[in-house]
Amino acid sequence: MSIRWNKHLVILYDKQQGTLICDALERAIGSAFPECDIITVDDIGYTNPIHRFWRVKVSRFYAKNARFLVSWFSKFKDKKEAARIKEEREAHALGKEEKPVTARKTPGVARLVNILNRFRPVVVVATNRYSLKMTLLAKKITGSTTKVVAVISDFALSGEYVRSDIDLYLVENEMLKDGLMRYGIDRNRILISGMPFSEDQRPTHSRLEARKLLGITGDLPLIVVNGGEYCTATIKDKVKQLLSVNGKYALLILTYDNRSIKRYYKKIAEENDVEVLFKEEMEYSLIFAAADVIVTLPETHFIFSAFVNKIPVVLLDGITVLEHDVYRYLVSGALVTPAKTPEETYAAVEELLIDTDRRNEMIEREQGYYLKERSFNPERLMYDVLMIDSPAKEA
Repeated sequence: MSIRWNKHLVILYDKQQGTLICDALERAIGSAFPECDIITVDDIGYTNPIHRFWRVKVSRFYAKNARFLVSWFSKFKDKKEAARIKEEREAHALGKEEKPVTARKTPGVARLVNILNRFRPVVVVATNRYSLKMTLLAKKITGSTTKVVAVISDFALSGEYVRSDIDLYLVENEMLKDGLMRYGIDRNRILISGMPFSEDQRPTHSRLEARKLLGITGDLPLIVVNGGEYCTATIKDKVKQLLSVNGKYALLILTYDNRSIKRYYKKIAEENDVEVLFKEEMEYSLIFAAADVIVTLPETHFIFSAFVNKIPVVLLDGITVLEHDVYRYLVSGALVTPAKTPEETYAAVEELLIDTDRRNEMIEREQGYYLKERSFNPERLMYDVLMIDSPAKEA
């Protein structure tokens, strides 16, 4: 099949967390439909500057007080979204008209209005919750007929994705599809596409080369610790346990831009004479080439990359509603080694390093899941579901 005329397709993504997902979508759709102009726009292009400023400030504040504040706020948001979804369904059932939308009420949406007016895309693909919400508002303001696709590249469902006026959902697994259907989304608008995967997630160096580039001097097993969005502040006790085991491991801790937590861990490492490195950015090709075990909060993209690259995962329990759901999903599938206490974390790492059979078993399970789920199909997106018909051939 081929599109025989130029059309614009816009992909909206989060530059900090969703670059690889965007790359995977762009390459998959672009390779199947080279005649389709694909425009990628990161959150700098569609987010209100004030919103971006406060998002960073609030995230840093949360990181320092995460265990209480993030847990409380996550439950509050979950209840709020559940109430919104219920209200929308009831209004739809009664045939009530939606409230009029104006750009003044949503300052950030003006950027999406400009994108719709400038490119007039046939499809907008949103890979995160904020861009999805803003796109739907912009579509109502402009009266655009653009199709809106929501890509849920997560193991579990956030209520913020559930919106009645989305043309198509691309979801990672069957559980997400069932969750959307329970909220009243038509099954015909949900396509299980697997996890969009970028080859940039694969290592390009040998283990030895990667360790040298990371600055690891010895040959001790490397444990990579990832605390997710809140910068490992919620897992201090578990990381401290690993740092206090003198000389058994080298650790690479992803701290992002949280300097206070970096100083905290560095002090403990120096007291126990442990080789520890800190990274502020995700360098997938180096991290997964060098790592022996991943210790992480329920962060889907990072965990999926570990699956692809055959690195066993010790999964720590999170504190948000979504993290709890991801944790349950992965543990129920026996895809990770769960750990809720410092002692369990240490025992899980030891088992995966010492017990070769157990390590191989977990890697086989991860690979089985990855190979089963990698089914993204751009042709179904463009033809079967969205029904974008090519014009008739000229006589």
